[in-house]
Amino acid sequence: MGKKKLRYFMIVSAIVLAALIVKAVLFFTANPKITVDYVAEYNKISRPQNYNPNDNAAPYYQKAFDAFVAMPDELRKPYINWPADFNDIEQALLEKWLISNTLAFEYFREALNKAYYWIERKSEEDNYIGSMRFPDSVQLRELTEALGWNAKLKATKGQFQIAFENILGCHRAGKHKCRPNLLLMEQHIGLRIKQDAVHVAMVILDKSKVDNKALEFLQDTLQQELDKDTYVPGCQAEKLFHYDTLQRTFLDNGKGTGRLWWRIGYDLIIPVAGESEIYKRKIMLSCFTGPTRKQVAEQIEQTSALFNHVITKTPWQIKDEGRDYFREIENINKRHFSLKILDIGIIDPKSIFYSYHKTRTQTDALIAVLAILRYKADTGQFPESLDELVPTGYLQSAPMDPYSSGPLVYKLTEDNFKLYSVGKDFEDNGGLTSDTYALIPVWSGSGVGRPDILYWPVKRIERPPCYNNLNDY
Repeated sequence: MGKKKLRYFMIVSAIVLAALIVKAVLFFTANPKITVDYVAEYNKISRPQNYNPNDNAAPYYQKAFDAFVAMPDELRKPYINWPADFNDIEQALLEKWLISNTLAFEYFREALNKAYYWIERKSEEDNYIGSMRFPDSVQLRELTEALGWNAKLKATKGQFQIAFENILGCHRAGKHKCRPNLLLMEQHIGLRIKQDAVHVAMVILDKSKVDNKALEFLQDTLQQELDKDTYVPGCQAEKLFHYDTLQRTFLDNGKGTGRLWWRIGYDLIIPVAGESEIYKRKIMLSCFTGPTRKQVAEQIEQTSALFNHVITKTPWQIKDEGRDYFREIENINKRHFSLKILDIGIIDPKSIFYSYHKTRTQTDALIAVLAILRYKADTGQFPESLDELVPTGYLQSAPMDPYSSGPLVYKLTEDNFKLYSVGKDFEDNGGLTSDTYALIPVWSGSGVGRPDILYWPVKRIERPPCYNNLNDY
């Protein structure tokens, strides 16, 4: 190689080396840019339209939380869901505890008269939407559980009107949390509160002989609540969370091609020290070869669009279409390894989808049970079918099964009736429950896929063997 060529080669090499050094310096000194206040955006979208502080239940709920007395540990027995099943000492303690919450219950009822429940959220760290805290969600759940016990205690004393008013109050509190512009975690809490309220009503109906007037009151009021309820789960707030995470974990070069911040990739290696070297290298390589900001944003939009599409359907409609939306979303979420680790862009509707349909169907089933019991009280016998209740005015319409193209299955038994959904296998297994299903040997050739979802009769809670021979555990 001549001197001239050697000199040229050395100059080019020096330029390339300098460029690499500059690029390395820029890479290791660059930081994500926080350009959007997503906490403020969340407060903006979650705030009710035409907001009026006088219509906000938040101050009254907070007073109820402040006055609330937690359930004594002695009463926390998962195998007991009825006051009479406690011993005498525990029953006295239950009554004393509920009386101690009289003021909390009064504030709770005041809150129910308000149109909505809104709190301006604040971040606990770096104004990150992911560091917002929701202690009120746990407090509201505990408070409604106490109201449920109060309803059951009133029922044991024959005070069914008061008992059902408590249940309806809990259902309305759940409705306060069931708003599509809240984070999915909050919507889940709202649905769970509604589910608990309906379950308490079913237990009371199972354990008590309720007068017809109280049955009609609960049915009519609950039906009115459902007729006015337009809630369908939404993911708008969830999108804000993922975009906030995106701006804190990816570099922004102004072109949308910035990649995962190296510091994030480095920090992720620490918790997985026991993992394989291939796993660690994947994490670090994603800082160089992983998705760009634009690709992550596209994933957020894709998953949220599928969320909004699938959430309006029933499980049966999805099966009938022959399109597996949840698998499509799962495949999108698995597209980029680093995003799955960081939980960015992964907006999965599956959990809220099934919880939403469970809540709605459970409530429809309760209304049907109330109509059936009223019919039995008036005529002395159970109806032959659900359709028989509609023209006679006992029922607005037969409750639809989200797992079939028809209504919930109603069958007469020797001295009672069954009301159930065919469940996730979309097959009528005769009201087979999970308990009975577990007793069927897998080699039996029964052809049973999954158990049905039984709403009536109410499942009895069995005392687990581990609690036997334990005195007042």
